[in-house]
Amino acid sequence: MVQVGFVEPLNDVVQGPYMTERLKVGANAAAAKMLPGMHVVFDTNDYSVKEGGAAGSVIGILGYGEAAVDFKPATRDTAYALADEVPIHTGIFRARVYVTETVVKGDPLIAAADGKFDKGDEITIAASGAANITDGQAVTGSFGAQGPVLGRAAASRTGAGYVWANMIL
Repeated sequence: MVQVGFVEPLNDVVQGPYMTERLKVGANAAAAKMLPGMHVVFDTNDYSVKEGGAAGSVIGILGYGEAAVDFKPATRDTAYALADEVPIHTGIFRARVYVTETVVKGDPLIAAADGKFDKGDEITIAASGAANITDGQAVTGSFGAQGPVLGRAAASRTGAGYVWANMIL
């Protein structure tokens, strides 16, 4: 039987042309929330990370397959410990991420609390005062109230849990 669509990695949380940076789980991280596939932000310095929130500058996704043997959790569903060296993935890639609500393939994803993702609003761009944009006319745009779109669901899922997503980080 041929599998339709992309082939999911069985023992990793990323797929595709990504870049990896090795950082440490910072002292301010909640270790139980430092799961592979969660988004992270810098902690107190440029070499340590903690779980990302709904607000903040997401720097990447916690990886699993490329973790050093001394720090690699038992499974991709097991959290890293404080001070562990962790792979952080950035670029344009597919990742297994945790969503907080039902998503449909193609839905935009934004940062949510605890390193998770919510369904977001599409980016809107409008011309000021006219239906069509003309030369020299002011153009405004926004990310929606929640922040920038970080990826799109690559599959549908009912309720909270892990789903594959096409990320842009």
